[in-house]
Amino acid sequence: MNKYSVRGKLIELAAAELDGARTAYTEHLQASKPAEDQATVVDDQAQAWSQAELAEDLEKMLRAAEAKVAALNALDFGPKEFVEPGAIVTVNGRHFVIGVSMDHFTCEGIELIGLSPLAPFYQAIDGLEKSDTVEFGVHKVKIEEII
Repeated sequence: MNKYSVRGKLIELAAAELDGARTAYTEHLQASKPAEDQATVVDDQAQAWSQAELAEDLEKMLRAAEAKVAALNALDFGPKEFVEPGAIVTVNGRHFVIGVSMDHFTCEGIELIGLSPLAPFYQAIDGLEKSDTVEFGVHKVKIEEII
């Protein structure tokens, strides 16, 4: 598995997520502007508060997507011997890219999952080497490969 292909795919997915967040935020701001000739009534003010809350949530989503892209760009994808950010780790037949949270994706025909260093599962396997085992919940997991 080529780590740089995986990195490229992650950056592509994160960039698409960022573009989607930007588009949603921009569209919301445009749609929520009142027409200049509209009179303001109490119901309009309540709706404005609701729109402001939605804008805040969309802005949080936008900032999270920006942070994900920045984290990926800063991540060292060089060879790894231990479970650490920038590693691709195979655990019980599943492939994890350590560094940012990302839904399942496929690269070079292999299904992977982006795993944040803040995730409880990462905390359980952090620093382990190939062939190490650890208990996670009720399951025993084995580090099969680290790239």
